[in-house]
Amino acid sequence: MRDLSAAARIERRQGDLQAWLKEHAPECFEDQLHLDDGSRERTYWHYGYLVALTDILQLAKREGWD
Repeated sequence: MRDLSAAARIERRQGDLQAWLKEHAPECFEDQLHLDDGSRERTYWHYGYLVALTDILQLAKREGWD
C-alpha cells in the first residue's frame, strides 16, 4: 500500500469505511443523531473526528507535507 500516494490511501480508507457503514449501519446516512446536543452519538462523532484528524496529521508528518 505504500506505493499509493497519501491522497489515494485516504480515499481508499474513505471508501472502505463508507462501504462498511452501508452494510452495517445504513441508517446513519439518514439519522443525524450526532447533531443532538448532549447525545451519546455526538460525543462519539466528535471522538471519531478527533481520531481522524490525528491520523491525517500523523500521515502528513510521515509524508513530509508542509
